[in-house]
Amino acid sequence: MQPDPEYILLDLPDGMPPVCCAVRRSLKAKRFFLRVIPHPFSVQLVIPKRRSVASGRKFAESKTAWLAATIRKLAPEPGVMPRGPDVPRRIPGELELRLTGEVLQITVEETPGADSVRCWYDPLFRQITMQGDPADGKAFAGAFLSVLTRLAEPVLTTRIRAHAAALGLPEFRVLVHPQRSRWGSCSATGKVTLNTLLLLFPTEVVDYVILHELCHKFEMNHSERFKQKMDELCPDWQDRDALLRQCAKQLPDFLL
Repeated sequence: MQPDPEYILLDLPDGMPPVCCAVRRSLKAKRFFLRVIPHPFSVQLVIPKRRSVASGRKFAESKTAWLAATIRKLAPEPGVMPRGPDVPRRIPGELELRLTGEVLQITVEETPGADSVRCWYDPLFRQITMQGDPADGKAFAGAFLSVLTRLAEPVLTTRIRAHAAALGLPEFRVLVHPQRSRWGSCSATGKVTLNTLLLLFPTEVVDYVILHELCHKFEMNHSERFKQKMDELCPDWQDRDALLRQCAKQLPDFLL
C-alpha cells in the first residue's frame, strides 16, 4: 500500500498559478475539508480515515473557484500565493518584541548537515544565536520558539494575572506556548493558554486577546451575552480584533 502524498498540486482558475496543498489524514473527520490557513499562509486538505486521496483530490478540484477567491482574500499582500514545502524561510537579523519594546538581535551560525539545531539567548546583549543546518526550517523555528516562549511566559503571565485581579477573578492556571491556530484559549476547567507569538504584538492587541479569554470565564461561548461582556470589558474590541489580524500578517515567515 502506497503512503499518502504529503502534498498535491491544484490548478486554479482565472490565470492564477497552481497551489501546493498539504494533505492531512484525520481520524475524527467525517467529510473532506479544504481550508486556507492564514498563518502560515498555506492550503490544507483534510481527508477522513477511510477515504482515498484520489477522492479527496476530486473534492478539492471541485472547490478551486472558492479556493482562488479565498487565497486572494487572505493573502498578506496582493498576488502572494500560499507557501509550499520547498519555499525557503528567511531569518531576519533582528526581531522586535512589541509588547515589551525590546529588539532581539538574531545570529545564525550555519552548519550544513548538522543533526540538530541549537538555540540560546544572551540577556546581556539581547541576542538569540541559532546554530544548525539552515535547510531544516522547522527545526530552526521550533528551537527559536522554545527560547521565545521562555521570554514570553513571565511577561504574558504577569499581564493576564493583573487583568484577572482587576476583574476580581480567582486564581487559575496560565500556560504560554506556541499555537498554530489560536492566539489564546480558555478551557472548561478555567485554564487559560496564550500564544507565545503575542510577545511580538503591541499592548492593545495583547490586552484584547487576554480580555477575550477572561470574558470566557463569564460566558463559555461566543453568544450575544459574550459580546455584551466584551463591550463592557473592552469597548473597542472590534477595532483591536482588526488590528490583531493585521499584525498577524506581519509575523516573520520563519516562525510560521
